[in-house]
Amino acid sequence: MPRLFAFRLPPLATLTATLVIASTLPAPSLAQTAAPPSVDPRLYSALTWRNVGPFRAGRVGAVSGAIGQPGVFYAGYPGGGLWKTASAGQTWYPVFDAITAVSSIGAVEVAPSDPNVLYVGTGDMITGGTLDQGNGVYKSIDAGKSWQHLGLEASRHIQTMLFDPRNPDIVMVGVLGDHVNKSNVRGVFRSTDGGRTWAKTLFIDNETGIAKLTRAFDKPDVIFATTSRHYAPPGYAVGSFRSWQLSSSLQTPGD
Repeated sequence: MPRLFAFRLPPLATLTATLVIASTLPAPSLAQTAAPPSVDPRLYSALTWRNVGPFRAGRVGAVSGAIGQPGVFYAGYPGGGLWKTASAGQTWYPVFDAITAVSSIGAVEVAPSDPNVLYVGTGDMITGGTLDQGNGVYKSIDAGKSWQHLGLEASRHIQTMLFDPRNPDIVMVGVLGDHVNKSNVRGVFRSTDGGRTWAKTLFIDNETGIAKLTRAFDKPDVIFATTSRHYAPPGYAVGSFRSWQLSSSLQTPGD
């Protein structure tokens, strides 16, 4: 069954999860719902989309921007490594070429509280008929100039990560896992020491991984995770492997 999971994360505490069905949660009353602020259409009527590239690396696997630095963005590619722009897309340059063990980027995330800290999760997402495996998580503390490998080598496919908005040392990684072997290296992994150690805080089974992590913007300790079955048994056509699973339940740990 499709599932959606949410976590209320105490800053450094060990989590104990409990299951709550989403339909049992009370709906907000009309008195609690604030009217959205009005925006003058003239402020955005002239905005248009433009293709900013880069044009040499194939499909895009992940993007992220640096808060407080309007022109700085990163783009990760399943077969082309990680690229950076400091000019809002006018010029791009590769920043991951020093890493020769892997070039497939599934996720990239810049710390909201420190634009010099960013993490990269390696391993392709499911698209087309090809899957490029990764070898875990990499971290930069100098805005992409150098990198450190932080482990989770057996994760194979990572396509979502999430920082604590107040602390760059607290980060969560959503692992899809190996798509050709059953594996316990799946689920949500959390670090409170900048990636030196990892604790698994959500595990479904050895075939199901994490497709997306996000948080409630008004309550940043509430985390949501969508799950996806990510295992193709021998002889199964990878091109037919389409199993995004949305959620029908809500999970939160105890306080």
